[in-house]
Amino acid sequence: MTDRIAALAWGVAALVTGGWALAIALGPKGDASGWVMVLMFGAVAGFCAWRMRRAWHEASRPSAPEHARAPVPAPDRPVQHEVEADVPDAGRPSPVSLEVQISALADAGLAMASGRTIDELLTSWARADYENDPYHLLLFMYGVEVEEAPWGRWFCERGWNFDMECLNAAGDYASAFGEIVRITGQPELVTDMSDDFDIDRESAHIRYTVNGRERVLEARVDNDWADPEAVRAFVQDIEDAVGGGQRFWAADNGQASVLFFLTDAAAARINSLRADTLQPYV
Repeated sequence: MTDRIAALAWGVAALVTGGWALAIALGPKGDASGWVMVLMFGAVAGFCAWRMRRAWHEASRPSAPEHARAPVPAPDRPVQHEVEADVPDAGRPSPVSLEVQISALADAGLAMASGRTIDELLTSWARADYENDPYHLLLFMYGVEVEEAPWGRWFCERGWNFDMECLNAAGDYASAFGEIVRITGQPELVTDMSDDFDIDRESAHIRYTVNGRERVLEARVDNDWADPEAVRAFVQDIEDAVGGGQRFWAADNGQASVLFFLTDAAAARINSLRADTLQPYV
């Protein structure tokens, strides 16, 4: 209320002084001092009008309710000091000696080829690499040959690292599929195998005879990659022909798969050494 009364008082003062300035400006003036008086009263009228407006604005502002409380500052958070601790990696297996790994795989049904040695394994990787990544690295090596001359000495007769990006010319399908047959231990199972792969064509044909039955597979050409459907069909033919509860199992190797021809029981024993190492290939 007080602010509104003050606003009215300043308003009256503005009207009075403004009226005087107007009267002097319109009345007779003997010299220039009359205009000075007009400016002075005009300035005072303007000041009074500004104070009136400010007082009225203050009177119109709502007051805070009596029950309103000042905001309560949030409590300070305790300083958290980072503590570095050696936390063991739950997913990392404990090291296993290379000799123990070779023996355990042999007991599970996957033996190193006759004549192959630990020294030959160590030409590719250091002992610590095998032992700190137990079974994974050794199983990969069971899919390849000794990496020094003379060539063609496989570390395991039941394994092969099948890289799907393996085609360049006619005969490459036959070569790759021949390795798949080799690890079954029955190389005579498939005969008369050939293919007409051409990287510039849309499809290729793979011909072979399995257990006396002639087969022709059509494979889609995708640059130098083997057609997964053609591979699947060939592998299925081999598994059906061999029977006896054996099939192809695979250890993942990126774009490749390390294939093994095993019974389900043998694969289960290998997976007990390192969980989920082998999965059915088809």
